[in-house]
Amino acid sequence: MLRVFAGDPFLARRAALGAIAELRAVDASLEVVRLDEGLSGRSVQEALGQGGLFGRVALFLDLDEAFAAGGAEERAAVVDALAAAQADLAAGRAEAVVVEAGATPARQRRWREIGTLQVLPTPRFANLRRWVAQELEVAGVTVRGDVAGTLVDLFGEDLPGIAGEVGKLALLDGAVTPERAQEVAHRPAARSAFDLTDAIAAGDAAKGLVIARGLLELGEAPVRVMAALTWQIDLVARCAALVLRDPGVGADEAVSALKTAPYPTKRALGVARGIDEATLDALVSRTVAADLAMKTGRDAAWALESVVLDLARTFARTRGHTPKGR
Repeated sequence: MLRVFAGDPFLARRAALGAIAELRAVDASLEVVRLDEGLSGRSVQEALGQGGLFGRVALFLDLDEAFAAGGAEERAAVVDALAAAQADLAAGRAEAVVVEAGATPARQRRWREIGTLQVLPTPRFANLRRWVAQELEVAGVTVRGDVAGTLVDLFGEDLPGIAGEVGKLALLDGAVTPERAQEVAHRPAARSAFDLTDAIAAGDAAKGLVIARGLLELGEAPVRVMAALTWQIDLVARCAALVLRDPGVGADEAVSALKTAPYPTKRALGVARGIDEATLDALVSRTVAADLAMKTGRDAAWALESVVLDLARTFARTRGHTPKGR
């Protein structure tokens, strides 16, 4: 059987590893072959052929990892090799589990033609909180209060971070409260994202840089700090859009409209008041540009510090004062 997992990279890969575990639970003699470096159509054919000689084999293929640097033709050759083995895979004489998180619509159609495809989208907004609550339940964590919302506040859309934290909470005795979850979480980037956003919103570039550099000195990766900041700016932008439509919108209305947790929404709404449409466009475009720069090989720390300065100056101009730290 051929099973393919796409969508969110973390969820797709976790589901694929789960599928391999299920196969081994049913057949302990199953040989699992992972092909990474040098993955090609020929290597897939050879691995499947070996399975026919020595017993059933299960291939684990992470196409995103194998072809991270490119290789569209070889990737297509791998798909063709699996298609050629469709009869053996469908009959259960061999197994193949594939991860291709970023599969295009055309590729998804191809996967459905030759096997089964499960697309696992990244949970966002209200769906993210529901996903966290489900993770807590599956892990057997007894909660008292909005622990799921607290983890969302701390981690944003960092699904691996949330999953790791749920695993830690599952080891604790007794019920877990939001306060206890916050104490257990070693998440300086997420906890300081509010302070960083407040400094930026105040036009205090110097303070923003101190916070950002302090996080880097604590060992936080620039990409994690950027992810926390991006999540905060995104929430501010969404609140600003609500305020532009209705200047009198309250925190409860914003929470209901955005399907977000109360605490970060209330803080973001306070920052959003007074932002005009031009500033809103600038905040979003500059944050997206910095995030892209960080993910395309530019100096990550430099990209982070640059966006902190840029955003602080943008807010300062909106508030009508000279940005601090110029």
